[in-house]
Amino acid sequence: MQTTGVACAIVSQYDAAINPITDGRKMSLSELALQLAQARQNNTQVEPGLLSEIPAETDAYQLQDMISECYPGAQAGYKVGATNETSQKLFGCDGPFYGPLHQSTVYESNARINTGGGLLGGEAEFAFLIDRDIPADTVLNQTQISEYIRSVHVAVELIGRRTIGDGLPPLYAAIADFGGNAGFIHGPAIANWQAKDLAGVNVVAYVDGETTNSGNGAAVMGHPLNSLLWLHQKLHEHGKSLTAGQWVTTGTCLGVIQPKPGTTVEINFSECGTVGYQLS
Repeated sequence: MQTTGVACAIVSQYDAAINPITDGRKMSLSELALQLAQARQNNTQVEPGLLSEIPAETDAYQLQDMISECYPGAQAGYKVGATNETSQKLFGCDGPFYGPLHQSTVYESNARINTGGGLLGGEAEFAFLIDRDIPADTVLNQTQISEYIRSVHVAVELIGRRTIGDGLPPLYAAIADFGGNAGFIHGPAIANWQAKDLAGVNVVAYVDGETTNSGNGAAVMGHPLNSLLWLHQKLHEHGKSLTAGQWVTTGTCLGVIQPKPGTTVEINFSECGTVGYQLS
């Protein structure tokens, strides 16, 4: 973990940019970012405090960058959230948002996951592994962006919050707090994925063999590739781009699978394969 001094030096450039959150307060944004990053690293939670007072989406993404800078290890890619109307109603938004994935919390199927530290559950998703850098200013369609994909995987995004509280945090707090990401589990690559109708894939979740959730690929913005296209455009707006070796998770196909300690979760993506994890 970076020291407080180093982390604050890295992100203090943002303090003035979002100072409406901290005007008159003892805690700087640099200190807030470090606090949230340490909470994720230590699998703990902190009081919401200033995180619940973020005034705008732009501020939330700037604070997200700061927190991600303070978190140790390489960024592994991005998650996309709120990719269907049900999720958007829960957050009170009219479109998706994104957050960073970090290498230290990327797992392979059948991983054992700790339910502490604010874990809210798991989401059955598709995951794209990017094969080569995607030029930020390029306008693409589904066919064109497919050419930048190395492989597609069945996957689970673990969602959580680093702040104390029940249920989902407010939208801007969730965006700032790693976009609500707590980890990412990927299964094997889908064989010949280009020939499959990802939107038509039926997805079923089982907890200890009992069905808990069901859905399909169309729940993700009509087609999982639309989630990737949205992220490509949004990152361009923020001066970023997708690069070779990064993962992108699409958003849930079937809602949230509740975390129950001591259980085993398995998710079946029909002909595309299965992915699972154990909760401790």
